[in-house]
Amino acid sequence: MSLPDPKETSSAGFLFWLGSPALRADLRRTLRLGLPLIGAQLLQIGNGLVDAIVAGRIGRSELAAGGIGGSLWFVVSLSCIGLMAGLSPTLSGLIGQRRRAFVGAVFRQGLWLGLITGAVALGLLLLIAGNVHRFPFEPELPPLIRDYLLGACWSLPFFAIVMASRNVCEATNVTRPVLLVTAMGLLINAIGSMGLGLGLAGLPQLGVFGIGIATTIVNICMALMLLQLLRGKRFARFELFARFDRPRWDQIGPMLSLSIPIFLGMLFEAGLFVATSIQMGTIGLLEAGAHQIALSASAFCFMLPLGMSFALTARIGRASVMGHAAPVRLRVASGIILTLGMALTTASTLILFRYQIAGIYTADIELQQFAGSLLLLGAIFQLSDGAQIMLIGALRGLHDTRVPMLINAFSYWVVAFGFGVFCAHVLDLGAFGLWYGLITGLSVASLLLGLRLRYQLKRLSARQS
Repeated sequence: MSLPDPKETSSAGFLFWLGSPALRADLRRTLRLGLPLIGAQLLQIGNGLVDAIVAGRIGRSELAAGGIGGSLWFVVSLSCIGLMAGLSPTLSGLIGQRRRAFVGAVFRQGLWLGLITGAVALGLLLLIAGNVHRFPFEPELPPLIRDYLLGACWSLPFFAIVMASRNVCEATNVTRPVLLVTAMGLLINAIGSMGLGLGLAGLPQLGVFGIGIATTIVNICMALMLLQLLRGKRFARFELFARFDRPRWDQIGPMLSLSIPIFLGMLFEAGLFVATSIQMGTIGLLEAGAHQIALSASAFCFMLPLGMSFALTARIGRASVMGHAAPVRLRVASGIILTLGMALTTASTLILFRYQIAGIYTADIELQQFAGSLLLLGAIFQLSDGAQIMLIGALRGLHDTRVPMLINAFSYWVVAFGFGVFCAHVLDLGAFGLWYGLITGLSVASLLLGLRLRYQLKRLSARQS
């Protein structure tokens, strides 16, 4: 199978003929790698849904406390996700260069980084739990939030190990087990949350503390399952557990140079949506409720391009180290086509079924109508939201993370938040103004990231010639 000519692809940009056998084959490979990761992302959302359902069965205060505690856990866990994200492109590069002897050594350093990161995250969440009474919550919420955090915080070191192991699976193109392990994790979480939260099957009824304990249990189980998987025959050639290595900062440092900007970029994005939700709360109760519905549905749709971006990072990471531009451009073209297809599908779904989607969350007709209006705006930013995460994935594969971090900081906080607040409060557009800001910021991010990727591809072509 022949790849498109580099000169032809350089002049044509990303536009390959759809009938190209090389492109069709690459689309199949990207889908084969990415679909399990998409499934794993969707199943991971299921854990939060299960916890919310169980907390709601206990009581209204427990539901609110579980939601707040889960949000705090997620924000802190971003350190485990972001700081481990440099492992996949690093390992992909080594595999692409056929330096298999170094893969195991780098992975073992990745485990050390995960343990350190998880321990720091654990300490931070314990600190938050000890000071949650200082937050301006309703009086009954701080003790419940503290209970949840004290149960869930011990999961963070194991969650970091899960992310390290998952990065190895992505880099080696072995992603189906990730889907299976995540599915098992969802089942374990459902049993643990219902058993310990509600006191079913003779287990003690621990309320939100039990739900937090279930989060710890599921991450311990997933970490053990993934580590056992990595000891199997499919990974034997990489000698992942050949020996015990002490931490080596000359290997951890390069990973951190990739990972820290990724982590900060994730914080910028998560912070934007938290800040927008807070702003929505100042506008009105109806607007805040509708915003949460529209944001939740949009986040579910976002899991599709997010999972595909992980696959793209690994595939471009392998191709880029060979110094040839054509294979990288081919993978970028596959990512663009798949992202466009997913964005059109999710946008159409949000438009056609917006009121039915809102009805899943609430029986309040007025709230359904308002949420349906916001879901129309959510449909609009499906393309830009999918494009920006796809472009970030491609740039990570090229080991470019610092400039994308700065682009995200500008696009999210100057454009999205700044313009959104201006539209909401100065132009008096209310909730719609904040969503106009989100759409504009994500569109600017997509444009700037696209220009950055174009620049990097031109550099790669220049080095090749």
